[in-house]
Amino acid sequence: MLRSRNKIRHAEDDNGKGDKGPSRVLTSPRQQHQPQLIVPTWILCTTVAFFLFLGFSSEHYKRSREADHFHEGSTSAHKTKDDFQNGFRKVPDHLIGKSMLSFEEDEQLEYDATNQRYHVIFSTDCSPYQHWQSYLVYFTAMKVRQPGHVTRIVSGCTAKEAVEMNKWFNEKVQFMSKRFHIHLTPKFSEVRDETGKVVGDYKFFNKPRGLKHWLEHFDLVGFDEDGGTFEHPDDIVILIDPDMALMRPITKDFSDERETLISKRRSDGHILSKEVKHGVPFAQTYGLGTQWQKFDLDKIAGEHSPAKDVSKVDGQLYFPAGPPYIGTVKDMYQIARKWSEFVPLVHAQYPYLLAEMYAYCIAAAHLGLKHQLIDSLMISNPSIGGEGWELIDKIPLQETCEFAKDPDNDKYALPSVIHMCQRYSVGQDWFFGKRRIPNDIYECETPLFEEPPRDLALKYDYKWPPNAKEKTPLSPKLINQQTFMVCSLTRLLNDASIFYKTAACIDRKPNMNRSRKVADLFVEREKINS
Repeated sequence: MLRSRNKIRHAEDDNGKGDKGPSRVLTSPRQQHQPQLIVPTWILCTTVAFFLFLGFSSEHYKRSREADHFHEGSTSAHKTKDDFQNGFRKVPDHLIGKSMLSFEEDEQLEYDATNQRYHVIFSTDCSPYQHWQSYLVYFTAMKVRQPGHVTRIVSGCTAKEAVEMNKWFNEKVQFMSKRFHIHLTPKFSEVRDETGKVVGDYKFFNKPRGLKHWLEHFDLVGFDEDGGTFEHPDDIVILIDPDMALMRPITKDFSDERETLISKRRSDGHILSKEVKHGVPFAQTYGLGTQWQKFDLDKIAGEHSPAKDVSKVDGQLYFPAGPPYIGTVKDMYQIARKWSEFVPLVHAQYPYLLAEMYAYCIAAAHLGLKHQLIDSLMISNPSIGGEGWELIDKIPLQETCEFAKDPDNDKYALPSVIHMCQRYSVGQDWFFGKRRIPNDIYECETPLFEEPPRDLALKYDYKWPPNAKEKTPLSPKLINQQTFMVCSLTRLLNDASIFYKTAACIDRKPNMNRSRKVADLFVEREKINS
């Protein structure tokens, strides 16, 4: 039937990877063993009231509370400078004031110049493996001055892991901005059969269900559980993957033709809007085509679903969408509900990597929410169509590596995010692949990565990644694209490491030696004598 396409998204994508067992803290009181009444009733009532106050036994998993270790990093940002500096969010004293942002600038970034508020969110599991990626999201959001809030949605933590997760956030992230948050959810990745029995695990269930949970529990959007409405329905949600790093701010405005690429077939009379608004979500173009229409939509969306009435032309123009997804809170909640409902049904028909992406397409079509698809939101896979490579191709070969290390959107227009889901290689020694990046890259004693030479794109006309049996010739265009990825990602990790070490390594000398090569982290390649 349908097969996943490596050109769409690499199998190394790890949103929600490695979910743990169900969280005990999230268990409803009705599911817990009831204690025997061997103590006076007033003592029992007092005890129950105490724990209810702490937030440990809320049946509906009420909104974030600092007293609950599941929510320490998920509270409202409307605090004073003194609150922040006095450790309201438990920021270590030596990190206060070490952000790239002044307190005043951080305040101003609550909204953009048009008074629009944004929420950049991304979904992960509870494993330390995704710490370094998550840290990079926060770091790049701070670096590019992304307006609004940034939240890591973490699914499947045990009670102990929740404590460690909040500790990681408080000690390593919170000092960057009071607008940065963490939001923990139950485990959502279990695959169940028709009887409700757990028969497997699909980590990408975390994305739609985590989005829905966040919308219903995050204080700032103000969800009314009784009415199903929001206090701030006009806020804009930007859902990205954890292996995406921001290269410039993402906003609702896509009117600048210099930095906004839309395919010709969509730009010729099919542009819905140049601005994100109610009823018109935006997203990155993905090579999903109309494959979602080949599923049994009756079983997924119902016999009378509007998704069944979408033509092949409209299916291609408006629905092959992928992250970054951008929409108003109102629209994204509609999508999150149907996406969460449809994804297990899609997975039942198609138990592969892209099931959750196809489920998103079906949810959007079912709701009649045509997407304005943008090519330049992302670069990920060199040479593939529908991405922002046209912008990178304008950079001269002799400038590519240095520009990638220190990008300037005023000099050459940039895509919004760099998605590190592939393997990138130039020559024999210069390589980047996220899979072997160690968890300790930001620690004080860990050396930095050796960076490629400034003339990298001029020195090679081939790639030879680790474990490849032979080198692969590349055109100047592909060399330019591969060079941009290798140079940009290597420098980004170094910049993030240097920033953290400079701020945090106060009791020991940080290792600033650029002595480690990413290629050396992989198994030594098998060289073939020619």
